[in-house]
Amino acid sequence: MLPHLRRWRRAVLLFSGGLDSSLLLALGREALGEGLTALTFVGPHTTPGEVWAACQLARKYGVRHLLAEINPLVLPDFRENTPQRCYACKQAMLAKAGKVAAALTADVLWDGANADDLQDYRPGLLAAREAGVVSPLLEAGLGKAEIRQLSQRLGLPEDKPPQSCLATRFPYHTTLTREALDRVGRAEAWLRGRGFTHVRLRVHDEQVRLELRPEEWQAFLSQDLKRSFLAVLNRLGFQSLELTLPG
Repeated sequence: MLPHLRRWRRAVLLFSGGLDSSLLLALGREALGEGLTALTFVGPHTTPGEVWAACQLARKYGVRHLLAEINPLVLPDFRENTPQRCYACKQAMLAKAGKVAAALTADVLWDGANADDLQDYRPGLLAAREAGVVSPLLEAGLGKAEIRQLSQRLGLPEDKPPQSCLATRFPYHTTLTREALDRVGRAEAWLRGRGFTHVRLRVHDEQVRLELRPEEWQAFLSQDLKRSFLAVLNRLGFQSLELTLPG
């Protein structure tokens, strides 16, 4: 489907397990065979369950899959949650990824950036360009709509919700800690474990605002579930909950 992937013999894919990198994993396996290696970074900012899902997909396609630990909290821009947070984090990840690629004698680092990403503020893209990372989906001009169509044709879940870094749940210039990231991740995981898909818990001091898909609010607002979730938040130290209802 993407013949230009065969320009390389060996590639390392920065693999989050999300929609875009999952499609590139499948296409890259077809193009390069055992020449493809998937690399997933793990740290306190990682959404719970994300790494497990990435491991399952890599196993399904028979792609060698490496995990690398990273602690972005040691980076001042990340720890203080500045607008350059993603740039600093991506720089640190790519420094490690470059060493992995060199050890594997890989020709290139791939990421799953696509054409729609150019419409958003994504400082991590700049770090990737500076490091020479190649974005095959972007090169092919593919946006989210085309990626979903191709994913469906390949039997991949085309409606897979994005799992962004847990730091995005906090306002800029909020000092981040491992504990703060962990309790947000645990609260969101509680809801995903009960079938909710696109879950975001936005934190403002000790108050949190919940965002769900519009079609999922009715299930959440059933009295037992809402009461149980409020109890979970209370145990995690949050004092109040605001709901972002449709309309």
